[in-house]
Amino acid sequence: MGRDPRTSRGPIGVATTSAIRTTTARASRSQPRTSEREIQVCAQCHARRGQIADGYTAGKPFLDFYRPALLTRPLYYDDGQQRDEDYNWGSFLQSRMYAAGVTCSDCHEPHGGKLRAEGNAVCTRCHARAKFETTAHHHHASGSPGAQCANCHMPTATYMVIDPRHDHSIRIPRPDLSVRLATPNACTQCHANRDARWAATRVKEWLGHEPLQRNTFASAFAAADAGAVGAIAQLRGVAGDTSQAAIVRATALSGLGDIESATTLAVVANGLHDVNPLVRLGALESLVGAPAEVLLRYDLPVLVDPVKAVRIEAAALLAGVSLDSASSEQRAAFERAAAEYVESLRYNADRADAHTNLAGFEARRGDGPQAELDFKAAIALDPSFAPAYVNLADVYRAEGREADAENVLRDGLKRSPRSAALHHVLGLALVRAKRNEQALDELGQAVKLAPSNSRFAYVYGVALYSSGRIDEALALLEKASLAHPADRDILQALASFQQQRGNLAAAERYMERLRAVAAVQ
Repeated sequence: MGRDPRTSRGPIGVATTSAIRTTTARASRSQPRTSEREIQVCAQCHARRGQIADGYTAGKPFLDFYRPALLTRPLYYDDGQQRDEDYNWGSFLQSRMYAAGVTCSDCHEPHGGKLRAEGNAVCTRCHARAKFETTAHHHHASGSPGAQCANCHMPTATYMVIDPRHDHSIRIPRPDLSVRLATPNACTQCHANRDARWAATRVKEWLGHEPLQRNTFASAFAAADAGAVGAIAQLRGVAGDTSQAAIVRATALSGLGDIESATTLAVVANGLHDVNPLVRLGALESLVGAPAEVLLRYDLPVLVDPVKAVRIEAAALLAGVSLDSASSEQRAAFERAAAEYVESLRYNADRADAHTNLAGFEARRGDGPQAELDFKAAIALDPSFAPAYVNLADVYRAEGREADAENVLRDGLKRSPRSAALHHVLGLALVRAKRNEQALDELGQAVKLAPSNSRFAYVYGVALYSSGRIDEALALLEKASLAHPADRDILQALASFQQQRGNLAAAERYMERLRAVAAVQ
C-alpha cells in the first residue's frame, strides 16, 4: 500500500505499510489508518451524493457538506453491487480492502487517477504473486481474461454507453447468490452463454465446498425488498453486527421503520449513538413516520450531533412535532438545526426536489401559504415532478380546499400520466368527494402502474370491498398478500372481510398468519 508495500514512506496522510506477510500472503499496515481525510476528499466526486453546502476542504467532515446515498434499490443490488450510476465510494466502503486500511492512493495516483501499476501488478503490490497469480487461485489459463484480478473481483458496469466502471467492493464472485437473489456475478459477465447455476457449480468444484458466507446482508436486503416474513428481524441482525461495514449497517437501519417493536427501537437507539455518522444517519431514516413521543425521546438529542447531515435530518423529522415539553436548550437546538436544513435546501434551489422538501418542511411547521409558494416553485422548475403535485394537493386538503386539490392532481397527470402516486392520491380525493366509481378507476390505475406497491393494493382492495365488489376485493388482496406476506394491513383486512362474510375458518387462517408475522417482527 502507498507508493510501495515495502517502504516506510507513503502518501501524505496515509499510514505506512509493512512487507507482505508470509502467513497471509498479503501486506498489512504497520500503523492503522486513523483518518478518513484522503478517502473523503476523493468522495467529493466519486460518491453518489447530494451536496448540502459549499466550502469543503480536506480534513473537514464529508457529511457536513454532502448527503451520501446508502445501498438501497434501485441504486444497488441486494448484495451491494453497483446498479445505477453509483461511482466508487459506496462500493469501496463495503470492501475488505477498506476495512484493512487501504486508501484510494494505494492503487491510484491521486493527481492523475492512473493506476500505480498496470493489470495484475497493481494487486500484487500487496498480494503475493506466488499465491494469487496462479491457476490454483484463479482457475483460468495464465494470461487469459479470467486470470486478470479485476475481471473477477471488480466487474464493470458501463454508464453513458462509453464508461465501463469497476465495482470497488472488490468482492469474491458469488454466482450462488445470483441463483438465489438474481444479483450479477463476474463469471457470467464473461461467460455470457452460461447461466448462474453453471457458474455456481464450477466455483463449488474449484473450492471443494460452498463459498464462505461472508456476505450475510444480501439475504436480509432481499427479504426486505420482497416484504418477506421475518425481514425486519434479519435487518436488525445486520444493523447490530459491528463486523459489517458502516454503510451496510446504515442501510439495514434505514429499512427498519417498524417503530412499534421495542426490539427494533432498541437497535435504532444504538444506531443513533454509533461512532460512525453514516450509521446515525441510517438510524434516523428508520424514524420517518414515527409517533411524536418516539421522536421526542430519540430524535431530540440528535439535534446537536457534530455532523451537519445528521443534524438536519433530525430537524426534518421533528418539523411537525410540538416541542412544548422540550427544554429551552432543546428548542434552541431545533431552531439552529432547522435553519441549517432550510439553508441546505435553498443551496439546491435550482432543483424541484429541494423546493418540494422545503415546502413539506414548511407545511409540517404550519406555514401553508409559504409551502404553497415553494410547491409551485418546484412545479415551475420541473412540471413533470409528481411529488410536488401530490404534496401541494395535501396542503390544499388540509386547508379544506378539496376542489383545488383535485385540480392540481389533474394538472399533474397531464404532465405525468403514468405517475401511480398521482392516480392514487386523486382516487383518495374522489373518495372524499363521494365520487366512488371515478375513485375506483383512479385507485385501480395506481395499482396497475405500480403493482409492487402494497399500500396502493391495500387501499384499492378496501375501496372495492366497500363498494360491494367483494370477490374482486378478496382476489386482489389475496394476490397482494402473496406478494407481500409480511404486510399486516393486508392480512388484517382479509381476516376482517372473511369474518364479515361468515367464513370464520378463512378469517382464522389470516389471523394465524398475522400473529406469525408479529412474532418475528
